[in-house]
Amino acid sequence: MTLTRMPDNLPVAIRFEADTEFNIDNGPEGATILALYRRGSQQIIHVRETREQIISARLAALSGISRL
Repeated sequence: MTLTRMPDNLPVAIRFEADTEFNIDNGPEGATILALYRRGSQQIIHVRETREQIISARLAALSGISRL
């Protein structure tokens, strides 16, 4: 799925798989902080999408349906 990186508004591709763990927190200036953990690596991204949008897109990605 593709989210919008903040503050530069550039697209960032995110790949959720069944073993991807994640945390979602509120960030500064309206950003959402998305932390992804998979196979010992960590990726932290500040994005424009809300917690609800990210969770919905994750569920869609895992089921093979695009919602974002």
